[in-house]
Amino acid sequence: MKAWSIIAVLITCIVSFFLLRIDSQSEQGILNTISMEKSEASNGKDGNNLINTKEEQHVEIRSSEELAEEKSEVVTTSPLPPADIETAAESFIIVIDPGHQAKANIEQEPIGPGAKETKYKVSGGTTGAVTKHPEYVLTLEASNLLKSYLENRGFQVILTRTSHDVNISNRERAEIANKNDADLFVRIHADGSESPETSGFSILIPAKENAYTAPVYEDSYRAARMVLTHISKEIPLHQNGIFFRHDMTGFNWSKVPVILPEIGFMTNPEEDKKLSDDVYLANLMELLASGIEEYAIFKQKQKN
Repeated sequence: MKAWSIIAVLITCIVSFFLLRIDSQSEQGILNTISMEKSEASNGKDGNNLINTKEEQHVEIRSSEELAEEKSEVVTTSPLPPADIETAAESFIIVIDPGHQAKANIEQEPIGPGAKETKYKVSGGTTGAVTKHPEYVLTLEASNLLKSYLENRGFQVILTRTSHDVNISNRERAEIANKNDADLFVRIHADGSESPETSGFSILIPAKENAYTAPVYEDSYRAARMVLTHISKEIPLHQNGIFFRHDMTGFNWSKVPVILPEIGFMTNPEEDKKLSDDVYLANLMELLASGIEEYAIFKQKQKN
């Protein structure tokens, strides 16, 4: 009996290590919520301290006061004549990346130019708690809707993938945006958490202190704030709605402004069902398109 007990303990340890190793390689997803949920727990809310402190170092959580101070620096746009809006759209290129793909690629690639640290080329993503909808399917559905709304407003839009049967690493996705000289790189993802109660829309952007992305930080932050202004009118946000990352390959290889909307938690049963509702998803993408349009108009005004 003692021998069997020892074997059982060893198997449990090996499996736990393997699962943590896979999670630590994730480009986003469940690991995005580690520090967020730790913060919830410390405030007496439902939430779990999910995994090790090493991953927590990759997620910057700023206080409401800090975000409010920075938000005051974000200049919102005033209405422009239709002709100027049309001009802003025609000269503005958007690359949309539907997150993940049918099969993960666990080969390694550097997290940034010249970096020794590596991560999986592309992870598998999460799955709907109720719908069993794979994240890679949802992100392509959402991206096609967003593309349609933006094109109807006159924007030039490029998708990094149009099917699930592809093999495109996170570095390669960023390079598609770079090669097309995109004005904005939009990486569509859905979130996951070990706590089924965690919910809400959020946006990840490069961290301010990240040497790889310093040239695109300000515009990335501005675009994220403008998007959140529109989203928050109708869609609940997760905490402050914006989180800063310095460990994401798809950010660190990007030479253009980049945002990663986490459109909801597929691990939350209620939100999972909403994300599979055509009307809800279409409205969400239209709000996202409105935020992107506001950012484009702001950039047009800067040129003028």
